[in-house]
Amino acid sequence: MRKQVASMSNIPLTTIAVARKTNDLYNGAMESLRGETIQVQALTDYLSSGIVSGEKRSLGLELEHFVVERGTGAPVSYLPDPTTGRPGIRTVLERLAPAYDERVFEPQGSQSSLIGLIRPQANITLEPGAQLEISIGPASAIAELEALYAAFRADLDPILADFGYELLHLGYHPTACASELPLIPKNRYEHMDRYFESTGRHGICMMRATASTQVSIDYFCEKDAVQKFRVANALGPLLAFVTDNSPFFEGVRVGSTELTRSGLPVPRRMARTVIWDDVDAQRSMTAPCTFDEGFGFVRYAESLLDAPAIFSYNTEGLSVYEGFTPFKEVFANTPLSAHDIEHILSLFFFDARLKTYIEIRVADSLPLELALGFTALVKGIFYNQEALDSFLQDFQGLDASAIAAAKRSLRNDGYAATVYERPATQWLDRMVEFAWAGLPPDEQHYLKPLASLIARRATPLDSPASH
Repeated sequence: MRKQVASMSNIPLTTIAVARKTNDLYNGAMESLRGETIQVQALTDYLSSGIVSGEKRSLGLELEHFVVERGTGAPVSYLPDPTTGRPGIRTVLERLAPAYDERVFEPQGSQSSLIGLIRPQANITLEPGAQLEISIGPASAIAELEALYAAFRADLDPILADFGYELLHLGYHPTACASELPLIPKNRYEHMDRYFESTGRHGICMMRATASTQVSIDYFCEKDAVQKFRVANALGPLLAFVTDNSPFFEGVRVGSTELTRSGLPVPRRMARTVIWDDVDAQRSMTAPCTFDEGFGFVRYAESLLDAPAIFSYNTEGLSVYEGFTPFKEVFANTPLSAHDIEHILSLFFFDARLKTYIEIRVADSLPLELALGFTALVKGIFYNQEALDSFLQDFQGLDASAIAAAKRSLRNDGYAATVYERPATQWLDRMVEFAWAGLPPDEQHYLKPLASLIARRATPLDSPASH
C-alpha cells in the first residue's frame, strides 16, 4: 500500500510554526551541548597534560610580600606618592629589571605599566594591592628553591634599602586598612573588585591586604591528582592553622574586641582564612564535588564552566566585564585556547587548586625559614604514598561542611580544637611524623622550624618575630 503523505496545505500554519520552533530549539540545545562538551574536553585535556612520570617530584614555591617603609610599616603603593614624591613599586621594578630577562606590561590605553619580571625559575608579579610575589621553581630539591629565593633577595634588597623600604612576611597588612590601599593598574583586578562587592564582605580585604605562601606539587595520573587534591583540601584547615601569621586585621590586633574602621569584626585567629572564606562561595574554600564519587578532571572542569566568568578577553586582548554570566556561555561559540583555559583556572581560589599541578594555597606569607618548613611538610606528605593512603582512609565520608567546621573549631579553640572527631594535636603530630619519614635525610632539617612550633603547640602568630 502506498503511504499517504499529508499535504502541507492541509496542516494549520500554527502547527508548522510550532514544529519549526521546536526543531530550532532542539538544534540550538544540541549545539550548546556539543559546545559545552568541547569546552569540558579542552579543560580536561589541559589538566591531563600536567601528568608527569612517577620519578618526578618537583616543587614550586610562591611567596608574597608587603613592601613597607622601614620603621613605620606604612604601605608602599604602585605609583609614586603624589604628596611626598616617594617612589612606588613601579620604580622598584624598573630598578630591578636589568637583573631579569623579560619585562611584563599591562596595557593602559596608549600607555602601559610595568607589572612583572621574568627569568628562569623566578617570576616576579604583583598582587592587586601591590603585594610583591616571587614564584620560584619548579625544582626537585628544597635547597634549589632556597638558592633561587636568596638570589631574588640579593638583587632586590639593596634597591629597597636605597628607598628606605623593606619586605614583610605577614598574612595581612600590619598597618593599613584595605580601603586605603589602591589597586595596581591592571584591568583584571578592577573587574574582580567590582564583582566581589556583591559576593561577600571580605573581597576588598582579600585583594588588597592579604599575602600568602603557596606550594605546588606534581601529579602522576588522574587518580593521583584526585587523591592529593582531596588530602590537600582535608588537611587545609590544619595547614592554615599552623601557618597563621596574621597578628593584625584592618589595623587592629586579632582577638581584640575593638571595632575596625571598616566595621568588620576582628577574627580571634586565622584572619586570612576568615577573609578568603567570605569572598565568593563559588570560587573559594573547597571546590564543588571534591569528595563526591566519580570526582576527577571532568567534574572539576564542569564545575568551573558553570561558575560566573567575572570577565573575559576580546579579540584585541582587552578585558571585558562579564559579571555573573557563566564561563560556558561566555565561551559558547569559541574554542578554548590555552590562554582561555589558563584565564579560567586563574579565577578560582580554592584552598587547593588544580592546574597542570596542584597548588596548596592555605598558608599565610611566612619568613623564609618557615616557608621552607611548610614546603618540606608538603613534600614529605604529598610525595609519600603511605601518608596519602593513610589520610585518604581517614577522610572517607568527608565533605565541604566538615572542612568548614574544622576551620571554625581551630579558629575558636586553637590547639585544643577537635577536627574530624579527633584532637587537632593528633592530626598535626601525625602530619609531622609522615613528613619526616617522607623527606630524604638531607632535607629533614628544613622541617624542623615548623615541627618545633607544632611540638610547642604554637603558631607563627605566637612568635614575637611575626609581630
